[in-house]
Amino acid sequence: MKIEADFVLEDDEVLVKTIYESIKEESEDKIEDKRYSSVDLALDGNQLSVCISGGDIARVRAAANSWLRLLKIAKEMVEVTGQCESRGF
Repeated sequence: MKIEADFVLEDDEVLVKTIYESIKEESEDKIEDKRYSSVDLALDGNQLSVCISGGDIARVRAAANSWLRLLKIAKEMVEVTGQCESRGF
């Protein structure tokens, strides 16, 4: 059985592109073992789509938690660095 979870991050286009660029390499580390989950990212303008799939609900849930946390941290870091740049740091 294949389980999937889809998430979409929608925000300012520059912010979303920066987040995508900062996390895309994480999704490129593909593990071909079907016991694990896989992640596909897609950038379309101001939307970043994250599709997580796997063979069981527990692995997909764990991957979803990790990826949502990664997206949150990436967004926060982009905002913090933007504030630093505007203050001349």
